[in-house]
Amino acid sequence: MQKNYGSIALLLLLISGCQHHKEQQVVHEYFMTERDRERNVDSVAIWHGPHGQHWLIATAKATHTLPVYDAATGAYLHSIGTPGTQLGQLQRPNGIAVLDDLLFIVERDNARLQLFDLPSCTSLALMQEPMQRPYGIAAYTIEPNKTYMVYVTDNAGAVDTFWPKKVHHYRITRNGQKATIAHLGTFGDNDGPGALWKVESIAVDPVHNRLYIADEHEQRKNVKVYTLDGDYTGVTIGDGLIVYEPEGIAIYPTSETDGYIVVTDQDKKGNQFLLFDRQTMLPVSSFVGKTVRNTDGIAITERAFGPFEQGALYAVHDDGNIGVYDWRYLERCLGLKGR
Repeated sequence: MQKNYGSIALLLLLISGCQHHKEQQVVHEYFMTERDRERNVDSVAIWHGPHGQHWLIATAKATHTLPVYDAATGAYLHSIGTPGTQLGQLQRPNGIAVLDDLLFIVERDNARLQLFDLPSCTSLALMQEPMQRPYGIAAYTIEPNKTYMVYVTDNAGAVDTFWPKKVHHYRITRNGQKATIAHLGTFGDNDGPGALWKVESIAVDPVHNRLYIADEHEQRKNVKVYTLDGDYTGVTIGDGLIVYEPEGIAIYPTSETDGYIVVTDQDKKGNQFLLFDRQTMLPVSSFVGKTVRNTDGIAITERAFGPFEQGALYAVHDDGNIGVYDWRYLERCLGLKGR
């Protein structure tokens, strides 16, 4: 069945960090990265390195690169990749994920998945077949620093048709500076309530055996929940709550099993972030950013670093830069449970 900072900075943000406006919490960003709309930034991921590195890595579709920022301050650090089709080059990078010291990148126009080592930024492997128009990516670890399961959404075929099997499933095995990618199959319902029409964003929660797949089609506007094996669970989230377009999805864990699922409702004016209970998948709260609008990708880290004692939520702002929300303030503003 389908179911529908410094002490002064801290004080100032606690006073003004969230406001109530038209029955919606407005939360101030802790910082915004420098704006450059010509990059056409889409998605983001966080890497915490072994030697105190905290990188915010973005996909820049127009420049075919991966700009890297200091995740604690927003300062620009460097860029990964150059335009092209060879190993280490990129064409319209879109989906991004980070696990351990491995960076996963989906390139729409090269129709492939590429892996980079961190922090060397060396390309380790490519997988092209059988993707046609890939967008989003989600991954989880089977064996740390060795084996990973990866899911990539593919918008091959016409948007208004039930193109079969819109999600690719891969197993990646790393051995030092080499990696192998095995394609395990494809899945996705062709009809019924679990049918995938227009897919891009995807997130994975292996603890609960769930994949969250956003369906952006104007007649759907929800997130369908699949199992890790590719079976539709009969559950969708966001029906009636997502007004514009479901985009970035990320999970903030408060324990091994508890936490929050954050889903972006993307719009240039009404952009909002919806929070759902990680266990029950029921809606909990929502907020809008003071500045951030038209959000594609988001990323969450629960790790304490820099000024962020409970981690942070990063959200793309209108194709040109990235805003960050201190999770402590979200807890205060929205009445969320802490870790």
